Amino acid sequence: MIKFFRNMRRRSLTKNKFYKYLLYAIGEIVLVVIGILIALQINNYSAYQKERYKETVLLSNLSNEIELDIQQIDNSTKLSTERLNRLDSIVQSLKNTDSIDKLNFILQSFELVMDQYFYSNSGIFDEAVSSGKMSYIQNDSLRQTIFDYYRNADESDNDGTTRLITDELITPLFIETLFMSAEGFSSLGMNVQDVSDLQSIDLEALKSNKDFWKMILLKFGSNQEQILRWQQIKVRAQKLNQQIEKELNKLKQ
Repeated sequence: MIKFFRNMRRRSLTKNKFYKYLLYAIGEIVLVVIGILIALQINNYSAYQKERYKETVLLSNLSNEIELDIQQIDNSTKLSTERLNRLDSIVQSLKNTDSIDKLNFILQSFELVMDQYFYSNSGIFDEAVSSGKMSYIQNDSLRQTIFDYYRNADESDNDGTTRLITDELITPLFIETLFMSAEGFSSLGMNVQDVSDLQSIDLEALKSNKDFWKMILLKFGSNQEQILRWQQIKVRAQKLNQQIEKELNKLKQ
């Protein structure tokens, strides 16, 4: 009888050990799973933070490029406006042709074949597009606005038209009405009076020369249209930079 109870006790202890081992094993498994989940969460958070850092860097660099566009527009507008003012002074000087130095008049008139052109600073944007980095920007609306800006800010149609007008219309008129004169060649350091029959420029006749006034009209019209177009791009650039700044502030929170 004593032996029977002893065996019962031994089996009971063995069974308890098995249950304890099973509970321990289950506990270990649970802890491993929890550890894995925590590690994945940490890795995901770390990856998310890295992506947001890359987004912040990209947006900051794009904002700097757009600011360069704004500065370029301001500078080009200033230079073009000053050029038009100087050309207007040349035109106004024709009121009293007797007081005009003809050689200086020709030299100043070279402003007619000069222009400013706007080229968007798109290096960061172009690299981001080619490398797929634009996907870093989570805000779909902002990302599309950036694409729209660069598509429209790339060399404007007005600049292309201005270049065409200057090269194909104004330059031939400039050569014919102003440069084909003794003073025109003198402006290049050449004295051709002894080898040609080119006459001194007739400034009084120039005042009624329709080709001259056509040239003036084309220059003022194309340049003023350019300036208007640049200001439109500037407004878009300023609004875009405000949106980028707002997004950067969100990322910093």
